[in-house]
Amino acid sequence: MRTVKPKDGGIKITKNKTDIMALFNFYKHLNANQIYKLLIEQEKNISLSTIYRVLAFLEKNKLIIKHNFSEEIATYELIYPNEHHDHLKCIKCNKVIDFVNEQIEEIQLKVARKYNFVILHHALVLFGNCESCQKE
Repeated sequence: MRTVKPKDGGIKITKNKTDIMALFNFYKHLNANQIYKLLIEQEKNISLSTIYRVLAFLEKNKLIIKHNFSEEIATYELIYPNEHHDHLKCIKCNKVIDFVNEQIEEIQLKVARKYNFVILHHALVLFGNCESCQKE
């Protein structure tokens, strides 16, 4: 479980930051509208603009990562240092599935070596239809 801690890198802790970070311990991928809906359901008094400010702050402080799986809205997830995974994104229902594949990682390193390239980071997203949407 990842939490925001007082004095964690000089981060000022607020109730809004704590409430938003707590959601990421239960939901892997969230967008601002989903966060807003979940907090309203918990009877938290927060505006959508505040959520966007908190998300920007958390991203800047490397606690969450912003994914642009679609052009319409950004999706966020917690950053766990030394952990890497890639994503499958259903274009019909917007479901996001995390996966790790060592063969893909090895191929990326081979390609980088071939071109004398140093990979600093990467993001792989495969777009398609999830099992549920294929059945429809």
